[in-house]
Amino acid sequence: MSGLARREPWRRVLHLASGILGLAAPLLPSSVAGLGFLGLVVLALLLEAARLRVSAARAFAERRLGDLFRPAERDRVSGATALALGYALAWWIFPARAAALAIVVTAVADPAGAAAGSWFSPGADRKTWIGSGAVFGAAALVLFLWRVEPFTALLAAAATAGAERTPGRAMDNVAVPLAAGLVLTVLR
Repeated sequence: MSGLARREPWRRVLHLASGILGLAAPLLPSSVAGLGFLGLVVLALLLEAARLRVSAARAFAERRLGDLFRPAERDRVSGATALALGYALAWWIFPARAAALAIVVTAVADPAGAAAGSWFSPGADRKTWIGSGAVFGAAALVLFLWRVEPFTALLAAAATAGAERTPGRAMDNVAVPLAAGLVLTVLR
């Protein structure tokens, strides 16, 4: 099995599992959740710094976690760190409900878009319109299940799909929770 075939399903599972943060954070006092997100970002940045600057840490990461990193992430910050930052910014900027929804939407929609895009456009090394459609559908489904008013849900899903197309590797991991959180805050 190639590195790509091993890597992408695990990345999608971890991305989806990260949604637990959006479910758990509102159960905590806001200040505790805010500090938790700060800790997550600091930890992610420290691990990235070690992986990128310390040869022993790089060797360990490549040996133990190599299948989780894309080749483009070998010498730069990974999508996971960008995702931690996106979640933290959403939590710090938006009201708890909007931030929690934005985190769960991001956790579900991005892997849905990646799976659909790679399924229907195998070998494409770019974002596809099919993937963006899957992002829209997954985001709308999450928001409908969370009983968000239909107009708001559809607009937030559209913002999510648009933000998912943000150029640059991993930048969508910051843009998506911010776009979803903004719409959910403004149209609440």
